[in-house]
Amino acid sequence: MELSFQLHMDPEGEYLTVYKSFIGVFRDKETKVGLVHFDYERDKADGYPDAHLQVQGYSEFLAELLPNRPLAKLHFPVGGKRFRPCLEDVIEFLIVEDLAEGAPEWRGALAPGRERFQRNQLRAAMRRNPDIVREFVKEYRFDET
Repeated sequence: MELSFQLHMDPEGEYLTVYKSFIGVFRDKETKVGLVHFDYERDKADGYPDAHLQVQGYSEFLAELLPNRPLAKLHFPVGGKRFRPCLEDVIEFLIVEDLAEGAPEWRGALAPGRERFQRNQLRAAMRRNPDIVREFVKEYRFDET
């Protein structure tokens, strides 16, 4: 597995945010033959989804459908800016698909990091969408104080 995270301050200079990330799963360290990689690039300029998955492999059907675009060149969207997969999701994928062996209680070990990531993403989404937060509070009659 190879990880790369590029961090920047948010536009207000208040929070450290992920600008780019790469989580790649490879057969081995030496050849770097890939299985899959999860990429994120904030405000990606080339038209591809900010958060996406790319899979190394071959599909006969895809070769017929898109003869000049192999599977590895397709960018599968995965949750957008806020709700993209986190590292813990990739680790879970590797374990449940028998690509890696999980330590005892691995699910419990992953839970705090996943919950922290999801909480931070939700808070960021709320910060950027206060009207939706007010609408939610009003709809569910929460006290705003």
